[in-house]
Amino acid sequence: MEVSSMNENESIEFKENYTEKIYKEIIAFLNTNSGTIYIGYDDNGNLIGVDNCKDIEEKISNGIRTNIYPDARIFVSINTGKLEDKEYIIIKVSKGIDIYYLKEKGIVKGTYLRTGSCSIPATEETVKQLIIKNSSLSFETSISSNQELTFDYISKALEENNININENNIKENLHFTANQKYTNIGLLFSDQNPFTFKLAVYQSNEKNNFLDRKEFKGSILEIYDTIIDYLKNNTATYGLINTSVREDIEEYPEFILREIVLNSLIHRDYGTLTSNILNLYKNNGIEVISFGSLYGNITLDDILAGLSTSRNPYLQSIFMRIKRVEAIGSGLRRVKSYYNKIGLNFEIDVLPSAFVVKLPKISLNNVAIQNNSKGDMDIIIKYIEKNGSITRINAQALINKEKTTTSTILNKLVENGVLVKIGNGPSTRYEINK
Repeated sequence: MEVSSMNENESIEFKENYTEKIYKEIIAFLNTNSGTIYIGYDDNGNLIGVDNCKDIEEKISNGIRTNIYPDARIFVSINTGKLEDKEYIIIKVSKGIDIYYLKEKGIVKGTYLRTGSCSIPATEETVKQLIIKNSSLSFETSISSNQELTFDYISKALEENNININENNIKENLHFTANQKYTNIGLLFSDQNPFTFKLAVYQSNEKNNFLDRKEFKGSILEIYDTIIDYLKNNTATYGLINTSVREDIEEYPEFILREIVLNSLIHRDYGTLTSNILNLYKNNGIEVISFGSLYGNITLDDILAGLSTSRNPYLQSIFMRIKRVEAIGSGLRRVKSYYNKIGLNFEIDVLPSAFVVKLPKISLNNVAIQNNSKGDMDIIIKYIEKNGSITRINAQALINKEKTTTSTILNKLVENGVLVKIGNGPSTRYEINK
């Protein structure tokens, strides 16, 4: 469609040049309906052109990040065009899933709406109504700001499961499209997915000896697969000889790596372009930081009990369909149970805007020690789970070991965060560290 044949309306805005007012227009489209802003055109749709398009494009991109709250970059695409030797800028804005406003003015005075060909401030009452309305919006089913998508990587995975993405209604059934337009769930699985996953490698968790850095890009499925491959190739597997039989011991069992990476991808908040982060500490363990805290009313105890609620249910469903998810709700509980059984502490920190998982490194020495006392540890843990606590004297009688050996086992469980020690002297007791 020729721009010159169009007039400003509820979905089209013309600007002769760049000014700070552009963010008001972007916010109005985010809060109302999708729209397009053309910079380099007068109010009648006549091409004037702009100089330094690339500089202005970068300025707008940075301005969206610094001037608009919450992060709206995923819903905005900026491109340049050229006609009659004149350059212009096209800003395509998709409707967001939140209430967007100018940071410096705040939500009450900085929220704008599109009415006809004008962007106007929202009243306080309108803001309240938007809060109620937007609470039911989903990132996954919102229309993607990028409609030029390809699906080469996900197509191969679907073919392995006898699904042809190009067959009738398949994209719609996968929720990649709605009303013949690509959705954000389609964007995530496309080769043009803008979300990345950053990885850093250090010698220790003091971060004073940096070793490597990676940024994983592409389809969210490709990101998942390549992260797992990297971790498998850059962590060790030991050989433990036990009664003449070799046992392979992984620093991080593959099922745990898959669960933790998948959890960070499926449950993160995609309302912002902030990257998830994985820190691999060669001496200590792995830390995964996922943007977005717990979703809904679920608690950490609920999750570890096997309850599940998903911020991105379609994303989770597709990963299950291509057999990357074994079961819903059991993953983190299974990981914690695994580490508890070998006496190591698996940590989860729930922050206001992030979910942090910390995996301890399993060494050959850990396993050798744990193999000798693993049965005794299991007996003690099961006793405490049933009775609430245990004393050293009761533990000694329970596992039929010497005082020193029993104390060593209890101290090891405390050291690894499995148990907590309460009190002093003969009345000292041990409980599960919750």
